[in-house]
Amino acid sequence: MFNKTPTPIYRDKQGLIRIIPLGGIGNVTKNMYVYEYRSNPPTISDILIVDCGVGFPDEGMFGIDLVIPDISYLRDKKDKIRAIVLTHGHEDHIGALPYILPELKVPVYGTLLTAKLAEVKVKDFGLQHNINVVNEKDKLKIGPFEIEFIHVTHSIPDAANLFIKTPVGNFYHGSDFKFDWTPIDGKKTEVVKIAKASDSGITLLLSDCVRVESEGYTLSERAIEDTLEKEIRNCHGKFIFTTQSSNISRIQQAIDVSLRNNRKIAFLGRSIEKNVDVAKKLNYIKISDLYTVREKEIHKYNPKELTLIVTGSQAQPNSALSRIAEGVHKYVRIKNGDVVVFSADPIPGYENAVHTLIDILTASGARVAYSEITDALHVSGHGARNDLALMIGLTNPSWLLPIGGTFRQMKHYAQLAFDMGYKQHQVFLPFDGDILEITPGKIRVAERINLKNVMIDGLGVGDIGHVVLRDRQTMANEGIVVVIVPVDHLTGRVTAEPDIISRGFIYMKQSEDLIERAKKIITSSLKLKKGRIIDWQFVRKQIEGNLEEFTFKETHRRPLILAVVIHV
Repeated sequence: MFNKTPTPIYRDKQGLIRIIPLGGIGNVTKNMYVYEYRSNPPTISDILIVDCGVGFPDEGMFGIDLVIPDISYLRDKKDKIRAIVLTHGHEDHIGALPYILPELKVPVYGTLLTAKLAEVKVKDFGLQHNINVVNEKDKLKIGPFEIEFIHVTHSIPDAANLFIKTPVGNFYHGSDFKFDWTPIDGKKTEVVKIAKASDSGITLLLSDCVRVESEGYTLSERAIEDTLEKEIRNCHGKFIFTTQSSNISRIQQAIDVSLRNNRKIAFLGRSIEKNVDVAKKLNYIKISDLYTVREKEIHKYNPKELTLIVTGSQAQPNSALSRIAEGVHKYVRIKNGDVVVFSADPIPGYENAVHTLIDILTASGARVAYSEITDALHVSGHGARNDLALMIGLTNPSWLLPIGGTFRQMKHYAQLAFDMGYKQHQVFLPFDGDILEITPGKIRVAERINLKNVMIDGLGVGDIGHVVLRDRQTMANEGIVVVIVPVDHLTGRVTAEPDIISRGFIYMKQSEDLIERAKKIITSSLKLKKGRIIDWQFVRKQIEGNLEEFTFKETHRRPLILAVVIHV
């Protein structure tokens, strides 16, 4: 039985801390958490931000590349923001920096690999924003926040949890961790450091919860290596390996196995190339240039002498693996004897795309290995139920807040806490937009803010709203009908019969009767105004409304209908 009474020594009896999750509550990605200190409520004194990650579009977000946190809450508080602190270098924790830093313009801190990966990402967008490197042995003092970085094992080196001391209480920010006792880089979780933080008293534990439904402990990363060895020994052609481009430890394993089997290595795909370059310079990836092959030199080698480490584990369009599968890569073709290994599980929403890519690769002659058919090709970087229980036991917090998971996973985490002796009022399950307010000896949901998905489409940031997305969904599901009305630009009169163009709605050559009746509906709409038509906006709405009613009555479909006036 753990001590559940609040143990921190409070220095500020009047102040309070507010925690505002702008992402990472009720979803696995888009992590961003605001720690807001008010020394003299309701005045805000200082703000600390932890992580700045992207989310990924679901199947209904047609044409959307990424989703980033909604920072509307922060826009009138920019002068209070002291820094952004990063926990590790995965996209769902650093990926939104290039979109958000131009607006917030605050210092950013992270451990060595995390900082350098973030710096490369920011520079890719033409931004000159230095990312400050923090030594894990040092304590970072930012305004009223004293931050200690605690090394944890994850699926990327240099991952850290944060122990945040404030005048109101102490917080353990346990983002993305597992207890791997045989990590690839040899750096184990700093258990002693966690226990020492607990001695200071932890008011609230914010804990990763994404694998709480899995019993036991998450396997070590080393479990993968034997499987890779088996796959490469049975490969008589090119050995093609794909994983998340930031999964540095996994890439090192593929390198080690390849070198043991006398293969040279080529890195294909921009994000893989950049991340490997950063990791090599920092000695997180160890490979001599003698064993690497440039992309344009691949044709000089026998296929059984090559390993290709490529982007595209999520079947991203235009990734190296997608181009190879489609037969449009400049230097690589799939041939019989090739083996493709997927060492990453599909991100939710990407399953169909990944399975389609696997089908194409298989049809082209490759043997494809992936986690659904081959054990230990992917090991999660997130702790299972026993890992999470161990973290609760080590930190011994007064209250708990599961983060970085779906609401279903948050509920399972709450049950885990109850099984360990915590009471219902000690575990918080906020909804998206809920603000937690912490005062000495008390935590409550203070208020709720409205958060929206800020969608990235190409270079556009947040310019795709629900109306545009709804139109895209309509076009994808029901098609589009365009009505073209030719009008004399001098008289304002219709000069000819309206034309109808259909895409994705009906095949016009087989629906001539329907088209003719639709034209009569349009002509009838044009007669609503006699003589010269001045208010074309009104007429367009009449055409669209009447035609929508007609098409639904005749086909039970609702295509997107656009009326266009062409001045002739």
